[in-house]
This record gives sequence, structure tokens and C-alpha cells, in this order.
Amino acid sequence: MKREGLDWVKSACRRSYARVWPAAAVAACLGLAASPAAALNLNEWIPGLTLSPFFSERVEHESNVFQVPRGAKSDVISRSIPGIVGDFTAGPLAISAGYRMEILRYMDLTEQDTENHALVGQIKLDLPRLKLGLRDDFVITTTPPGAELTGPIKSTTNTLVPVGEYRLTERFSIGLNGSWIQQSFQGGKGGGQSGGQSGGQGVAAQQDEAVKQLDRDEYLYGATVFWKFRPKADLRLDYAYGIKSFEQDATRNVTRHVLTIGLRGDVTSKLQSTFRIGIEDRQPESSQVKGYVGFVVGGGWVYQPTERTRISLETERSVQESIFANAVYYIANTVNLSVEQVLGTPKLVATAQLGLGEDAYPTKSTVNNQTKWRQDTLLGAGVGLVYTIQPWLRVGVECQYQKRNSNFNDSDYDDSKFSGRITVQF
Repeated sequence: MKREGLDWVKSACRRSYARVWPAAAVAACLGLAASPAAALNLNEWIPGLTLSPFFSERVEHESNVFQVPRGAKSDVISRSIPGIVGDFTAGPLAISAGYRMEILRYMDLTEQDTENHALVGQIKLDLPRLKLGLRDDFVITTTPPGAELTGPIKSTTNTLVPVGEYRLTERFSIGLNGSWIQQSFQGGKGGGQSGGQSGGQGVAAQQDEAVKQLDRDEYLYGATVFWKFRPKADLRLDYAYGIKSFEQDATRNVTRHVLTIGLRGDVTSKLQSTFRIGIEDRQPESSQVKGYVGFVVGGGWVYQPTERTRISLETERSVQESIFANAVYYIANTVNLSVEQVLGTPKLVATAQLGLGEDAYPTKSTVNNQTKWRQDTLLGAGVGLVYTIQPWLRVGVECQYQKRNSNFNDSDYDDSKFSGRITVQF
């Protein structure tokens, strides 16, 4: 269960990198390598309980901290990341909880010093025909979600997800699921003033002022039918109904209907899938806002041709909330490819990532006397090396690059990071 517990902490971190950014950024955020060290076994005192503490120290140079088009500010940032994951198993019952803290300290831009937090917990009950689960993720972070928001901007997100699955026959099962997401934004810490000149300063200042429009509650309720066409793989048909309720701007409220078909599990001994594709019908409560009916895509594929090579492809097409001009949402399309390769000794692992994306806005906007539909192209790339000195001690280096090119020039930026880290994990 330990690996699974670490994955929950990792998933909480991944949501803060929801833009086109190399997958290495996620691993670096945690400071965790692919193969964990041995957990602290507490069976003598509490049967079934293990604890897995970890600590990572990361130092990075970032070329454009506020991700502005002009007057970029660079800095050296230290990230101290302590955390712990606990797992308890008793027959069909499994309980896991994890906490991760990220202490950010800037060498020059000291007003940006902050602490991020990720707290995750999960309960699973696995009976012969019935599976039940409840997961909660609580994240406080200065990394903005999506590709539109830029620079350090603080947000708090809590995600509660109950799931249930009942096996009718050897091949068919049905499931119910839900989610409740509560998100609020606290804005930046001087990004508009420190982040750049003229247009860049204005964009950052407007973002800090407008971002609280996105404070909201999201509810989604769904049902699923699974057909097991292979021993470890299912075809799935999902329907979900949801609402989004915004605290400060009721004209943004929407109802959603989402119908998708997907592939779950081990398609072959070397290929795994979480891919899904379908249609979303998103209709606003206000006649002032444009709705959306179109394709949505999520999940991806993992191909492992050998024990030393792992290739992952993640794809997404989704509707994201917007604060740009008079737009209330945009369509985000992203593809992320990552490769992990063991080099010579199993102790040395190389990673490479490439991300491409496009954000399309369905509403014409007027900015600086220009009226048009905004369209952004996104590029992310990165390489890294991780060396395992001991099962409990690892070091790594990474280089990452991200670029956004928009037909509204004040939304352009380039950003690069070079970092090194050391991780202790038990």
C-alpha cells in the first residue's frame, strides 16, 4: 500500500501542474523517484500499519518567476519538502493518509516566500463483489491551475470523491461515483508590481484583482457500466451530471452533462490505459453567457516495452474557467509525452518530456484596441537524471522550458528552470 499512498500525494501535486509542463515537474515537486525505500513497519505496536517519511531539498533557478511578456524577474528558489505517508490494512479494509509541505524561499524576491501544503486521505473496502472508496485531497498552493493564470498565485482546493462498484457477473459491473470540489483564490503577492513593465504589469495586476471571480463549488454525480473484455482490462461507459456554483458571479453558474466511453486497465502485458473520450454539454444559467457542446478527452496510455523503458502519453481536451476580458471559459487541448529510461545501472534513470497544447476562446474579446478570438499555443519540454545512491537516498538534476504564444501579445511568455535536488525517504 505504500506506493499507492505516495501516488495520492503525487496526484495532489500533479493538479498544481495542470498546464502544459513536463511531467518531471511533478516528480521534482515531491522529490520522489520511481522505486521507494522500505517503509517503517509498525506491526509490533499496531498490526497492518506502516509509515513512510520523506524529505527533499530542491534548489532551482527560474528565468521568469511571474511569467510575463516583458521585464521578466529571475531568481534562485529553494524548496524544502518534508512529508509523511501512513498506510493501514486489515483484511479487505485499507486506509491511507499523507501530508506534504513545500517551503519556498526566494533569494531576491523575498516577498514571494511562502509555504504550500498537500493533505490526502483515502479509505478502501474491497469485498468479493463490492468495492467502496472515499478519497479527500486538500491543497494550498501558489502554483495556479490551468494554462491561463500565471505567476505565483495562492489558491485553496478541497476535492472529495466517493466511489462504488458492484460486480454483477464475471464480466459486467456497475458503479456510482461523485465529486465535490471547493476552490478559492487569494491572489498573488505583488506579482503585478514586481513582474514586469507596462503590458506585463497590467496583465498581472488585473489577474490578481479578477481571480476571485473563480471561487466556486463543483458537484458531479455519475454512473458507470464496466465490461471486462480482458482479465485486467475494462471497457467503460460513463454518464455524469454536474453543476458549478460561483460565489461572486452567478452569471458563471452552469449545469453539465458528460457522456464518455473509456478503456481501463492492462490492455496487454505491456500497455496500460486510462483513456476516455466523449461529449460534454455545458449550459449556463444566464443567457448572457455562451454554452458549450463538444468533445472532451482525458486520461492516457503507458507503454513499457522493456523493464528499463517506460513511455507515457497523456491527452486532455476540457473546458477551463477563464478571467480573460469578457470570456468565462476556454477550451484546453494538451498532449504530454514522457519517457523514462534506465541507463546502464538500475541506479541511474533518465527522463525526457514534451508537451504541446492549444487554448481556444469561444468569445471575441477587446484588449488594447484589438478585437478577436484569443488563441494560445503552448510548448513544454524537459530532461532530467535521477541517481539512487542508497534505497533511501537519491539525487537528481532537471532542466525545464515552457513557452506560451498568444495572438494577444501581452499573454506571451517564456520560462525556464534548472534545478538540483536531494531526497531522503524511508
